Amino acid sequence: MRATASLALPHSLCFSQLGALAGLFAVALAVPVMACVPKDHPDPDWLKPPESYDPIETAGLTLNKAGVDALTLKEEGEERDAYVQSLMAKDKFVGQAQCKSGAGTGSQEHSKYGEFELTCMTAPILFDIEVDFHLFTSRATGKPLSANAFVEFEGTLVEFDYHDDTKPRQIVAKVEVGDNLRRIER
Repeated sequence: MRATASLALPHSLCFSQLGALAGLFAVALAVPVMACVPKDHPDPDWLKPPESYDPIETAGLTLNKAGVDALTLKEEGEERDAYVQSLMAKDKFVGQAQCKSGAGTGSQEHSKYGEFELTCMTAPILFDIEVDFHLFTSRATGKPLSANAFVEFEGTLVEFDYHDDTKPRQIVAKVEVGDNLRRIER
Protein backbone atom coordinates (compact mmCIF):
# COMPACT_ATOMS: atom_id res chain seq x y z
CA MET A 1 0.00 0.00 0.00
CA ARG A 2 1.24 3.42 -0.93
CA ALA A 3 1.34 6.29 1.52
CA THR A 4 -0.07 9.64 0.40
CA ALA A 5 0.62 13.03 1.83
CA SER A 6 -2.11 14.21 4.11
CA LEU A 7 -3.92 17.41 3.19
CA ALA A 8 -5.13 17.92 6.71
CA LEU A 9 -3.76 20.88 8.61
CA PRO A 10 -1.64 20.19 11.64
CA HIS A 11 -3.58 20.24 14.86
CA SER A 12 -1.37 22.99 16.20
CA LEU A 13 -2.73 25.51 13.63
CA CYS A 14 -5.86 27.09 15.09
CA PHE A 15 -8.61 29.07 13.34
CA SER A 16 -7.32 32.48 14.45
CA GLN A 17 -4.00 31.70 12.83
CA LEU A 18 -5.80 30.66 9.65
CA GLY A 19 -7.61 34.02 9.57
CA ALA A 20 -4.34 35.87 10.02
CA LEU A 21 -2.74 33.88 7.20
CA ALA A 22 -5.69 34.60 4.89
CA GLY A 23 -5.49 38.33 5.68
CA LEU A 24 -1.74 38.36 5.06
CA PHE A 25 -2.26 36.57 1.75
CA ALA A 26 -4.91 39.13 0.65
CA VAL A 27 -2.63 42.06 1.51
CA ALA A 28 0.27 40.45 -0.33
CA LEU A 29 -1.84 40.23 -3.46
CA ALA A 30 -3.33 43.72 -3.19
CA VAL A 31 -0.16 45.74 -2.64
CA PRO A 32 1.41 45.08 -6.07
CA VAL A 33 -1.89 45.86 -7.82
CA MET A 34 -2.38 49.15 -5.96
CA ALA A 35 1.21 50.14 -6.67
CA CYS A 36 0.51 49.98 -10.42
CA VAL A 37 -2.35 52.48 -10.38
CA PRO A 38 -1.22 56.07 -11.01
CA LYS A 39 -2.35 58.74 -8.57
CA ASP A 40 -3.71 61.01 -11.28
CA HIS A 41 -5.87 59.53 -14.00
CA PRO A 42 -5.64 62.00 -16.86
CA ASP A 43 -8.30 61.57 -19.53
CA PRO A 44 -6.78 60.77 -22.88
CA ASP A 45 -7.38 63.52 -25.43
CA TRP A 46 -9.45 61.22 -27.63
CA LEU A 47 -11.99 60.79 -24.78
CA LYS A 48 -12.47 64.50 -24.17
CA PRO A 49 -15.39 66.20 -25.90
CA PRO A 50 -14.67 68.77 -28.62
CA GLU A 51 -14.60 72.38 -27.46
CA SER A 52 -17.79 73.26 -29.37
CA TYR A 53 -19.71 70.45 -27.62
CA ASP A 54 -21.82 71.96 -24.84
CA PRO A 55 -25.39 70.64 -24.77
CA ILE A 56 -26.10 72.57 -21.57
CA GLU A 57 -25.21 76.17 -22.45
CA THR A 58 -25.18 76.32 -26.27
CA ALA A 59 -27.82 78.79 -27.43
CA GLY A 60 -30.37 77.56 -29.93
CA LEU A 61 -30.53 73.94 -28.77
CA THR A 62 -34.04 72.71 -28.05
CA LEU A 63 -33.23 70.87 -24.80
CA ASN A 64 -30.37 72.93 -23.42
CA LYS A 65 -30.57 74.26 -19.86
CA ALA A 66 -33.15 76.92 -20.80
CA GLY A 67 -35.29 74.44 -22.76
CA VAL A 68 -35.32 71.84 -19.99
CA ASP A 69 -36.05 74.56 -17.45
CA ALA A 70 -39.04 75.72 -19.53
CA LEU A 71 -40.30 72.13 -19.69
CA THR A 72 -40.01 71.49 -15.96
CA LEU A 73 -41.75 74.76 -15.07
CA LYS A 74 -44.85 73.69 -16.98
CA GLU A 75 -47.51 71.98 -14.90
CA GLU A 76 -48.30 68.38 -15.79
CA GLY A 77 -51.27 68.11 -18.09
CA GLU A 78 -52.47 70.40 -20.85
CA GLU A 79 -49.82 73.09 -20.40
CA ARG A 80 -46.91 70.62 -20.62
CA ASP A 81 -48.58 68.69 -23.46
CA ALA A 82 -48.97 71.91 -25.46
CA TYR A 83 -45.30 72.74 -24.89
CA VAL A 84 -44.20 69.28 -26.06
CA GLN A 85 -46.41 69.60 -29.15
CA SER A 86 -44.65 72.89 -29.97
CA LEU A 87 -41.32 71.01 -29.87
CA MET A 88 -42.62 68.61 -32.52
CA ALA A 89 -42.68 71.21 -35.30
CA LYS A 90 -41.15 69.82 -38.50
CA ASP A 91 -37.35 70.18 -38.67
CA LYS A 92 -37.23 72.51 -35.65
CA PHE A 93 -35.60 70.23 -33.07
CA VAL A 94 -31.88 71.00 -32.62
CA GLY A 95 -29.48 69.21 -30.29
CA GLN A 96 -26.06 67.90 -29.38
CA ALA A 97 -25.25 64.53 -27.84
CA GLN A 98 -22.68 61.79 -27.48
CA CYS A 99 -23.51 58.59 -29.36
CA LYS A 100 -23.29 55.33 -27.44
CA SER A 101 -24.50 52.74 -29.92
CA GLY A 102 -26.31 52.26 -33.17
CA ALA A 103 -28.27 49.56 -34.94
CA GLY A 104 -30.48 49.02 -37.94
CA THR A 105 -34.19 49.36 -37.28
CA GLY A 106 -35.18 46.45 -39.55
CA SER A 107 -38.92 45.87 -39.43
CA GLN A 108 -39.49 47.38 -35.99
CA GLU A 109 -42.35 49.84 -35.54
CA HIS A 110 -40.04 52.86 -35.39
CA SER A 111 -38.32 51.93 -38.67
CA LYS A 112 -40.73 54.40 -40.30
CA TYR A 113 -38.48 57.18 -38.95
CA GLY A 114 -35.26 55.85 -40.47
CA GLU A 115 -33.32 52.69 -41.27
CA PHE A 116 -30.68 53.27 -38.59
CA GLU A 117 -31.11 54.28 -34.93
CA LEU A 118 -28.38 55.97 -32.91
CA THR A 119 -28.71 55.90 -29.13
CA CYS A 120 -27.13 59.04 -27.69
CA MET A 121 -27.03 60.88 -24.38
CA THR A 122 -25.92 64.06 -22.71
CA ALA A 123 -24.57 64.80 -19.26
CA PRO A 124 -27.29 65.87 -16.83
CA ILE A 125 -28.69 69.11 -18.24
CA LEU A 126 -30.45 70.65 -15.28
CA PHE A 127 -30.21 69.40 -11.70
CA ASP A 128 -30.65 65.63 -12.02
CA ILE A 129 -32.31 65.43 -15.44
CA GLU A 130 -30.68 63.11 -17.97
CA VAL A 131 -31.52 63.37 -21.67
CA ASP A 132 -31.39 60.33 -23.94
CA PHE A 133 -31.83 60.72 -27.68
CA HIS A 134 -32.79 58.13 -30.25
CA LEU A 135 -31.78 59.61 -33.59
CA PHE A 136 -33.18 58.05 -36.77
CA THR A 137 -31.16 58.39 -39.94
CA SER A 138 -29.86 56.40 -42.90
CA ARG A 139 -27.35 53.59 -42.41
CA ALA A 140 -24.74 55.48 -44.44
CA THR A 141 -25.00 58.51 -42.15
CA GLY A 142 -25.43 56.74 -38.80
CA LYS A 143 -23.09 53.75 -38.96
CA PRO A 144 -19.80 55.74 -38.82
CA LEU A 145 -21.08 57.70 -35.79
CA SER A 146 -22.26 54.87 -33.56
CA ALA A 147 -19.35 54.63 -31.09
CA ASN A 148 -18.65 57.62 -28.81
CA ALA A 149 -18.99 60.27 -31.51
CA PHE A 150 -20.07 63.74 -30.44
CA VAL A 151 -22.79 64.91 -32.81
CA GLU A 152 -25.08 67.82 -33.51
CA PHE A 153 -28.37 67.37 -35.30
CA GLU A 154 -31.56 68.95 -36.57
CA GLY A 155 -34.80 67.16 -37.20
CA THR A 156 -38.36 66.50 -36.18
CA LEU A 157 -39.24 65.31 -32.70
CA VAL A 158 -41.48 62.28 -33.21
CA GLU A 159 -41.80 60.86 -29.68
CA PHE A 160 -41.17 62.38 -26.28
CA ASP A 161 -41.24 60.93 -22.76
CA TYR A 162 -40.48 62.82 -19.58
CA HIS A 163 -40.12 60.65 -16.49
CA ASP A 164 -40.21 63.05 -13.57
CA ASP A 165 -41.11 60.36 -11.04
CA THR A 166 -37.73 58.60 -11.30
CA LYS A 167 -34.35 59.47 -9.83
CA PRO A 168 -32.56 60.74 -11.78
CA ARG A 169 -35.34 62.26 -13.84
CA GLN A 170 -35.12 61.31 -17.49
CA ILE A 171 -36.14 62.70 -20.86
CA VAL A 172 -36.25 60.34 -23.83
CA ALA A 173 -36.57 62.10 -27.18
CA LYS A 174 -36.89 60.27 -30.50
CA VAL A 175 -35.87 62.53 -33.36
CA GLU A 176 -36.09 61.88 -37.09
CA VAL A 177 -32.94 63.57 -38.38
CA GLY A 178 -32.50 62.15 -41.86
CA ASP A 179 -29.10 63.38 -43.02
CA ASN A 180 -29.09 66.49 -40.77
CA LEU A 181 -26.56 64.87 -38.48
CA ARG A 182 -22.86 65.57 -38.30
CA ARG A 183 -19.88 64.76 -36.14
CA ILE A 184 -18.55 67.66 -34.07
CA GLU A 185 -14.88 67.82 -34.97
CA ARG A 186 -12.13 68.32 -32.39
